[in-house]
Amino acid sequence: MTAEPLRFRILFVDDEVPILNAMKRLMRQQDYHCWFASSAADGIAVLEQHNIDLVISDMRMPVTDGASFLAEVRSRWPFSVRFLMTGYSDMNATLDALNLGGINRYISKPWDDAALLDAIAEGLRIRRLEREKKRLLDRSREQNRELESLNQDLEERVARRTLQVEATSAQLKKAFRQLENSYDAFVRIFSSVIASRPHLIRGHSREVADLASQIAQGLALDQVQVRYIYYAALLHELGKLNLPDDILSRSEVHLTHRDQEQYQRYPLLGEMALLPIKALRSSAQLIRHHNEHYDGSGYPDGLKGQHIPLGSRIIKVSRDFVGLQTDLLRKTPLAAENAFQHLLVQSAGRYDPQVLDALQPLVADFSFTRMQHHECQVTLADLQSGMVLTRDLVSASGILLMVKDSPLSAGMIRRLQLIDGVDNSRMKAYVDNTPDKEEDGKPPPDLTNRKKHS
Repeated sequence: MTAEPLRFRILFVDDEVPILNAMKRLMRQQDYHCWFASSAADGIAVLEQHNIDLVISDMRMPVTDGASFLAEVRSRWPFSVRFLMTGYSDMNATLDALNLGGINRYISKPWDDAALLDAIAEGLRIRRLEREKKRLLDRSREQNRELESLNQDLEERVARRTLQVEATSAQLKKAFRQLENSYDAFVRIFSSVIASRPHLIRGHSREVADLASQIAQGLALDQVQVRYIYYAALLHELGKLNLPDDILSRSEVHLTHRDQEQYQRYPLLGEMALLPIKALRSSAQLIRHHNEHYDGSGYPDGLKGQHIPLGSRIIKVSRDFVGLQTDLLRKTPLAAENAFQHLLVQSAGRYDPQVLDALQPLVADFSFTRMQHHECQVTLADLQSGMVLTRDLVSASGILLMVKDSPLSAGMIRRLQLIDGVDNSRMKAYVDNTPDKEEDGKPPPDLTNRKKHS
């Protein structure tokens, strides 16, 4: 008897019948096994009877809300992927679900069908990796048993089997790296959710984070420190989610004294939001102090000189350098070189001279739009399978769609083009224009025409 092909199982939980019906219509044409529950209790009943790969739960439900439900799912079925869907901008509730339920993604209502399907496919990629890891482990054990049973005289056969085991080990390491990278991707996605708030996208958190990472590497910090600084820079505006639009819509120099008192609380709010997440506590401390001044005149604690964490000093320089080139700090933005000269004028007070020295070699090549020698800009219609992104791909609304260094597959290109068509935004992507060596007899993507068009 031929076994039925293994398909992913998805559970949707929402107390609103129209929402569940909409989900049923959306998933009808998809190659998934789907269950639909109108309460947390019904969802638990489904999970007890079936091995569910992905759980998508509404936040606001009677009796048991989404945060509590996902927390129980995490406790009893830890290998499930968990999404939170809500139409409420409740930061505390979202953080509860993030910490207690260990959600992998936050989806806002109303949702875009294509984006939701892409999110589901990306979430199931984690489960696919876990299945692949188990399959590779089983295969490795089987091969080891075969090796133990082989006759010692069959040296040539043993050698071949050993090579197979080594190849399997390399695949396992790759699978583990991909699982670790999923956490990095989550932080970037969380950053894009923050940037989707009006008036925050201009803060250019991704540019601040990339620049801070380069400065940290220039100062020879170790990889762990660089990662904490990168995460803190990505999320340094988190506390601004609690500020009114009236304050965020103005440059810092145009805030009143009363506005300043409220505005200067955002580093503390950002730190408090991240403290419950153990892996981000080091980054939370950097966020708290990223507006301290080297002369002690900053906020919130008035730290001075070397008492300010080095990561915070790096983020301060990166944030202000980027902010001077946007309308965050000035009504009229400056060019990169002029922005750096402005920092130098203030260097005796606000900024660590050592960090400014590390920034200087990066100024000439810094630009929000200038292409580097190894990249070119193409429309989504010109993307080809095998191309590699050199920058994060972000939608017109500020949502992170793909992270840089991601290779593009034919399926992913089709989904991106579908999203672009729905948004009618005509997005453009930056891709590596350095041809790789031919693999499997296939030539690398031809970027010649793309370079001319860009």
